[in-house]
Amino acid sequence: MHRFRSVGHVVLAMALAPVWSQQAHGQHAATDHVTHGRNELALLVGHTHVSQGVGTSGGTQWLVLPSWCLNYNHWLNDQWAVGLHTDLITETFVVKEHLRSGDANTLERTRPIAPAVMLTWRPGHHWSILLGVGREFAKEHDLSLARAGVEYTTPIHGAWELVASLAYDFRFEAYDSYTLGMGVARRF
Repeated sequence: MHRFRSVGHVVLAMALAPVWSQQAHGQHAATDHVTHGRNELALLVGHTHVSQGVGTSGGTQWLVLPSWCLNYNHWLNDQWAVGLHTDLITETFVVKEHLRSGDANTLERTRPIAPAVMLTWRPGHHWSILLGVGREFAKEHDLSLARAGVEYTTPIHGAWELVASLAYDFRFEAYDSYTLGMGVARRF
């Protein structure tokens, strides 16, 4: 009976080891967060997808456009941050603009830049949920937007993290897009 109890304890310890490891890792991550500072700067390269694009023949075409994202966050605590996330599409393109009247006109966008004030909530160590509002600036016309997103981060070394991001932009009375990005972030 004594031997069975020790084997049972070993099996129980093996079953709980991932939980203990995760708790220890979470405690270490919280310490790193404070150690490396409350400010974070991230640079991501991405692709912005627009379903309302206009092709060379004038018909609707799905566009995949190269973009850069520069994100700044100030972490208020381990779960909440406020920041400025700026997306830059590096090409000129044409989209169908959807107006309240129901009409659809074409709208040219020359390398638009879209900063947004974002609120970030990180419920766990790796995943973050983001919501915010901003404005897209282009030579032709400026547009207001709402942005929602999700990010996954993992530590690389010290204050550096690898970031994968998915963000959806809803431009009022114009067009929508989503951006897939990947890059690096640094805490300071």
